[in-house]
Amino acid sequence: MKRHGRRDAIGLRLAGLMLLVVGFPASAWPADPGGAVRTLPSQVREDVNDIARQLLKVRDDDVELACPKAVENARWGVETMLEVGERNLQDGYLGRADYDRMAAPLKTRLETLTLADCENATGARREFYRCMSSDYNHVMACATAHE
Repeated sequence: MKRHGRRDAIGLRLAGLMLLVVGFPASAWPADPGGAVRTLPSQVREDVNDIARQLLKVRDDDVELACPKAVENARWGVETMLEVGERNLQDGYLGRADYDRMAAPLKTRLETLTLADCENATGARREFYRCMSSDYNHVMACATAHE
């Protein structure tokens, strides 16, 4: 799978932040194994929230549907979010229950992101894949905009 070097590094970090941000208040993060709640410094919280808002914006909304590219981009985005989530779990930034709650739908979604699904998609699902045909759109932005 060929990716764009700098975009890979940035996308990996941003996807991980997105996995942390979704579903949690800005000031409280999941409990660590010892039961304490980790709190991020206010500037870091603001940066994470700004990044999350940016990730949810569709950047390229007039792209042509290209199923092979769309499936590759969507699967890569979900896989990256899962990988970074696992790292965040191992590093204590995410509790097991919270990781499992957020990872389960991503794993289910990953199973459905196939070339056949794209080629047979209609309506909002087709628009999701069309959105994912652009390298400039994040899977969370396309999912939010089209599902």
